[in-house]
Amino acid sequence: MTDFPFSLAVFDLDGTLLGPDKEISPANAAAVAQLQSLGCTVILASGRPHSNILRFQTQLGLHGPIVSGNGALVKVDVTGEVWRAVLFDLELASLLLDEGRALGITQIWDGPQGVVGWERTRHFEILEERTKATYEVVGDPRLRFPGESPFKILWIADAAQIAKLDQIWRERLGQRAYITITDPEYLEFSDPTVNKATALQVVAERLGIGREEIVFFGDGDNDAELLRWAGLGVAMPHSRPMALAAADIVGPEALEENAVAAAVAQFLA
Repeated sequence: MTDFPFSLAVFDLDGTLLGPDKEISPANAAAVAQLQSLGCTVILASGRPHSNILRFQTQLGLHGPIVSGNGALVKVDVTGEVWRAVLFDLELASLLLDEGRALGITQIWDGPQGVVGWERTRHFEILEERTKATYEVVGDPRLRFPGESPFKILWIADAAQIAKLDQIWRERLGQRAYITITDPEYLEFSDPTVNKATALQVVAERLGIGREEIVFFGDGDNDAELLRWAGLGVAMPHSRPMALAAADIVGPEALEENAVAAAVAQFLA
C-alpha cells in the first residue's frame, strides 16, 4: 500500500492498546508493527506518568516522543528532550489536597519530581496493581516538594463517589482546571490547557505534519478531545460514551485485549 494517508498513529494505553491484564497482546503488537511497516510513526499517549509508559515504548520498539499525564508532558526519552511540560497551579493543587484529605480520598501527586502518594490505602494498592508499579508514600507532598507544582492531582475512590465528585468539582472549578475520569475510580485534575489534543498539536508542529495525517485510537473520557481533533479518531467498541460520541469510527466488536488489532484491520480494509 503506497497511498496510506496517515503518517502518525497515536495509541492510548489503558482500555485501548492494553487488555484487562494491563499488557499488550500479541495481536495488538502485530497491528502496531503493521502500521509501522506502512511508514507510519507510532507514539503512545496516556494518562499514566512518563516513567510508567517506558516499558511499553521499549516493548514496541518505539523511539519517538511519549505523551503522558493526559498531555501535560511530552518527552523524548532517548534524548531527554522535553517538547511540552504544563504544570498545575499550585494554589489549586493545594486546595484539592486539603479537600481530598478532608474527604478521606486516596491522593496521588504526579509531577516532575516523581509520582508519590499521601498514604497507603486500598485504593493506592489498586493503582499499583493496575500500573504494575510501586510508588513512594510521603505524606503531604507539599512538604516533600515545597513550592513546587505537579502535573496533576489524582483522586482515587469508589466509582460512585468519583462520579459525584466529578460533577461537584466541574461546577466548582469551571474552566480553572482540566478534570477527567480516566478509570471509573480515578478523577484527575490538571491545568485547563492540558489534554491529549493540545499535546498532539505540539507533536504535529514539531514533526511538521497536519492533523489530517494523524490517526488516534482511544476509549476513555480523556481521549475525547483527541478523537475529535485527529484526522481519524477510532474508538474501541467498549469505550465510554464520551469517547464513542467523539470518534469518527468505532472498531468492530472484539475481545478487549485484541480490540486495537480488530480496529486496525477494519480501517485498513
